[in-house]
Amino acid sequence: MPRTKHFHKRVGAVILPQAEPIDAASDLPTGPGIPFPAPPVPLPFPPTGPPAPPGPFPPWPPWPPGLCRTSLRPGCYTISFVPTGTPFFGTRYRGTLRVTTDPKLTISADLYGYRLIDIFSNTGILTSAGQPVLQRDDAADTGTIPVYARRSYHSYLKGTGANFVSIASTSSDCPFSLSFDEFVYNQPATGFNGTFDTTPSRSIAAHMHHTATPDLYSGSLFEGTTNLGLFTMRWISASVRRAQVEIHTLNGATTPPADVGGTTMASIFAAIGWDVSVSDGGGFALPASLSGVDINACWTNPNLHMLMSSLADYDPAELDSAWKVHLVAVPATLGCSRGIMFDNAGGDLDSIPREGSATFSNDGYPASEVDDGHGGSHYDGAADQMQKDVPRAYLRSATHEIGHAFNQIHQGFEAGEDNSIMTPTPSVAQVLGSTGTFPDQINLAFNATVRAHLRHLPDPAVRPGGMAFFGAAVSAPQAADVAWLDALRVTVVPSQRRVSLGQAVKLRWTLTNDGEAAIPVPDDLSAQSLHARISVTDPAGGITFIRPPDIHSCPSSSYTALAKDESVDGGMTLYWGTDGFAFEKPGRHRIEVICLWNVAGVPIGASGEEYVFVTYPGTPEDNEVAAQLLHPDVGLAVATGDAGISEVARERISKAESVAADHPAVASLRSIGILPAKKTKGKRRST
Repeated sequence: MPRTKHFHKRVGAVILPQAEPIDAASDLPTGPGIPFPAPPVPLPFPPTGPPAPPGPFPPWPPWPPGLCRTSLRPGCYTISFVPTGTPFFGTRYRGTLRVTTDPKLTISADLYGYRLIDIFSNTGILTSAGQPVLQRDDAADTGTIPVYARRSYHSYLKGTGANFVSIASTSSDCPFSLSFDEFVYNQPATGFNGTFDTTPSRSIAAHMHHTATPDLYSGSLFEGTTNLGLFTMRWISASVRRAQVEIHTLNGATTPPADVGGTTMASIFAAIGWDVSVSDGGGFALPASLSGVDINACWTNPNLHMLMSSLADYDPAELDSAWKVHLVAVPATLGCSRGIMFDNAGGDLDSIPREGSATFSNDGYPASEVDDGHGGSHYDGAADQMQKDVPRAYLRSATHEIGHAFNQIHQGFEAGEDNSIMTPTPSVAQVLGSTGTFPDQINLAFNATVRAHLRHLPDPAVRPGGMAFFGAAVSAPQAADVAWLDALRVTVVPSQRRVSLGQAVKLRWTLTNDGEAAIPVPDDLSAQSLHARISVTDPAGGITFIRPPDIHSCPSSSYTALAKDESVDGGMTLYWGTDGFAFEKPGRHRIEVICLWNVAGVPIGASGEEYVFVTYPGTPEDNEVAAQLLHPDVGLAVATGDAGISEVARERISKAESVAADHPAVASLRSIGILPAKKTKGKRRST
């Protein structure tokens, strides 16, 4: 297959709509000879022309009579949309709209569906059968940014244009318009990890008018010339989003510092327009369910999830009323990578992603991790110290893990490594290098790329409990930008080349340097790191990216200089990913492994392939085994290596074994430890 053909499918790219800066009419220069843009909608009283200027040398007026300009306050607006002809108990839409002006005007919004019957018991909700109130305490400058249920999410509105200049028919009115591309969200049958189409569902425009209430605007939503219904927006807060962080400290660990020289976790988020309340939940004891865990060693994701689940205030249902992240502080030790956003896959298909992150107080800054090549370390005075003893670096690291919980990734995969919060700690130390001092000159701030994501990505992409963690998949490069190195050879080796429907395959891949010069390659070539991306093309040409359910939130950012004839490798059980099964139909399948990483901002690629033939079912047992095992719960059990991941998976695997215990698909589950080894009957001894 040509390297550029269906590239984004083959590397599992996640493509999200995100509003970008726009040119609004009010941004245009004014002055003699510069035309004004047309008003957004026809108005009944156009001016007849400017009056004669007084005197021989008149000053040019800033706005000719009859023209006006709207200036929207930056921040969050509550919005409502009532489609034309909606019955009293039909579906309406409400949500939030965000306006930012630094460095340039950017507008985005999210709509959630609701019915009046769902909120009819609440007082003060309706002004009429058609229009919900957008409530705010008029005695205060700001209100509370609302949070809506994840299941009611409908669509994202990507701002594409604005016209704030118009011809005013009266002194109290000043019409303006906002243009959007609407992307309807494809809700999954279970859970909340849906998708957006790569192209907009439709283009729409809100034609708005001022009202007697400051910062409250009403109008209509149009698709072309078709009036879709009533649209209202009201400024609610100078912040664009609202979230909560609760910090819990396991006995024996140290809580991240609340304040470092006037900088707090809340102030770091406030700088990008987020209202984040940070509360200290205090210390707690290790639950009995984890009594065998060494709290001073590296922690596994399942154990961290169990630890979070033991918290007295842990309630997943809260995520429909609050954007809430639990940050758990545990001791750990040097070499455990300082922290992790552990809540990727959870325990079943209805698992809730990005609820929790962990920070390791007794981990820290091993000097050898960032050797400066001159007998020292780029960690400077923090070398070989624990995080708890380096407050500035500890606050940064803890905030970094919270950033992962809001679905932000390492900047080496995106904007490039820099001195900002979402760049891994070792890379920050290397960026500072000889020009700065670690930790004194750590920049406790998000960079412009992350700031734009957190302000204007769709709600499901950033809110906890929404879409699953993307990892580097969200920043996949364009195929034409990839530097394919012919000196690098990828060898793909499946454990079987002829398999039955429902059979798992052990897959290994090796990246070898056949060239003369050393080439920097990732230390971690696992599927979870997304440095290796595995896809399977079926006999009909359909491509399934095998997206791991447990993508690393903090993959290794270190590289090895791969010399001539040297190799690095990786492997996985090839069966199921969150995008589907590898082998779901009979016939010849193409397995491709694309190794993809960045060097100095340049995407580097190498690929290899192999073929597997899936046999046609020839017996009723073949059909029944495939029917039982080709189920997402079983797939998740195989992908995560845990047969007890759900009762459904356990039952289906048991049924398949009872139908044909020696079937190749059943035997493959034994070989990877999902089923216990088959008991063999010993020979009966004679007496």
